[in-house]
Amino acid sequence: MKSIMKEEKTSAKKTYKVDVDGKKIDFIEPVVKGRDILVKAGKTPPECHSLYQKLKGCDFEKISLDERVDLSNPGIERFTVKPPDVFFYTLDEEPETTGEKALSANQILEDGGIMPVKDYYLIEIDSAGQEISHKDTPDEPIQMKCPGSKFVSVFKGETPVS
Repeated sequence: MKSIMKEEKTSAKKTYKVDVDGKKIDFIEPVVKGRDILVKAGKTPPECHSLYQKLKGCDFEKISLDERVDLSNPGIERFTVKPPDVFFYTLDEEPETTGEKALSANQILEDGGIMPVKDYYLIEIDSAGQEISHKDTPDEPIQMKCPGSKFVSVFKGETPVS
């Protein structure tokens, strides 16, 4: 009986505990990637979140998705999750990025090189495939979304016929 209990104790794997915004999570591996922590914390897709490790004092260190984190240090590793630092979107199927949480239709057109901006308006295609026109609100902020927003520029003038 003693040998069975001893065998069970030695065969039990050590777990490494982390705290992500108050949620306790166990890992079997001592070294994990930032992506693994986000996924296990239910923060998916991981590209839509920024992970920070709480250090001693009041300091935080950003952990990239592919950065390895050693959980074998004593104590519980603490993390916090924030919105992404960079938003990815497309304009006329061309990839664009911004560090802003919101941009106006005119800013999106200008950043995408669509000039002169006054000759165009923007249509946003939402996740359900619905078109949202920003024709009458070119300077109102549009919240950037993750995964990326899709935009199409539309010329306001007449299209020449050849």
